[in-house]
Formats: sequence, structure tokens, C-alpha cells
Amino acid sequence: MILAYSVITMGEYAHYRSKAVCLGPEPTEEMIELLSSEKNVTADTPPVFIWSTADDMDVSVQNTYLFASALEEKKVSYEMHIFPSGKHGLGLAQDHPVVCEWPALCEKWLQSIGVIAG
Repeated sequence: MILAYSVITMGEYAHYRSKAVCLGPEPTEEMIELLSSEKNVTADTPPVFIWSTADDMDVSVQNTYLFASALEEKKVSYEMHIFPSGKHGLGLAQDHPVVCEWPALCEKWLQSIGVIAG
């Protein structure tokens, strides 16, 4: 999996617009649990490359931390990068002096897990 500034949880750190769209105005605890990805990590979850920016004003970086913690708990391989600054939705971040490095970091990670040749 390759995740960028991801909406992971529907719990405390949920992105309110995503939660409203996905779960409606009055979600049950069961619905919240079912759509909170950090609650659904298993030993069969594939390796993950995940990144975010610490100051993302739309989706809290806590989403990334929650997912990485769940991956760690289930001993799923992952690589995580938290860049100090950058708005939500940077994409390949070609115009950002630091975050623009994420595609190269991801490529190295893909090589390290044998998905692409190095």
C-alpha cells in the first residue's frame, strides 16, 4: 500500500467531511469501527509506505501515527515519513522543496521489498 496524507480513522482524529460523507450524520459505533482502518489491520495487511505532513490543516497527522501504530502492533512492515510542512493534497509535490522527495523514497522502498528492480 502507498498512502499519502490519508484519512485513516473515523474516531477522534477523523477528517470531519470524510466522516460525514462516508458515515452520514449519525454513525453508529459499529460503523465508526468498521471504517477506521487502524482498527482493521491484521497480520495479512500488505507492507505500507505512508507519509504525511505535520501541519496538514485538513487531515490530522494523527491519522498516520494511528495507522503506523496499528501496523507495528501487528508486525506489518511499513515505512513512514512525516514531513515538517506542506498543505494537504500535494500530490507528487514537485513544487515543494522537501516533500518532493517522497516519490524517490517510495521507489527505494518498493525496491527494498522486491516489488520493483533496484
